[in-house]
Amino acid sequence: MKTVDEIIDDVVLVEGGYNDIAEDKGGATKYGISLRYAKGIGLDLDEDGDVDKDDIQLVDLETAKRCFKRDFLIEPRINILPEEILPQVFDCSVNHGPPQAIRFIQQVCIKADFMPEIDNRGRPNADGVMGPATRLAAEQALEEMGPFFHNAIVEERVNFYQRIVQRDPSQNKFLKGWLKRARSFEVVT
Repeated sequence: MKTVDEIIDDVVLVEGGYNDIAEDKGGATKYGISLRYAKGIGLDLDEDGDVDKDDIQLVDLETAKRCFKRDFLIEPRINILPEEILPQVFDCSVNHGPPQAIRFIQQVCIKADFMPEIDNRGRPNADGVMGPATRLAAEQALEEMGPFFHNAIVEERVNFYQRIVQRDPSQNKFLKGWLKRARSFEVVT
């Protein structure tokens, strides 16, 4: 199994260096740190009182890795998931945000009957929050489904990308890369 640091290194490698593509909803990005995210956490690296493209250009590898570990792994408690699915779920967290990454797990677990759609308080279980019920369901699903669990998460992700493009055709230019990224986690059975 890969270490957390190795998983983070893999994501940074996939995310790549600086880019500023007009159609990218996250804005300018470097090593996976988007302008939208940077504004959300107040990442004013040039200390000029605002967060803008200049700050994104100043993002270094260590800053990106620190932000990823804190905000996309530890804070949302994705790190408590089974090691076998951690690389994929962490990649989802960086690419889609932690709540959506967790929802992918929850949706698969609900469809496979490892957790009910509604909890005992009448709230939806696919809430995007990592709690003990989601962790337990993921452990059980992994144990019983094995590689099919990995692939079901990939399919949730693929369907999510396709819905993005259906809602906003300008995002179609990213679809091929998104699908390649998602499918890189498929397990051959």
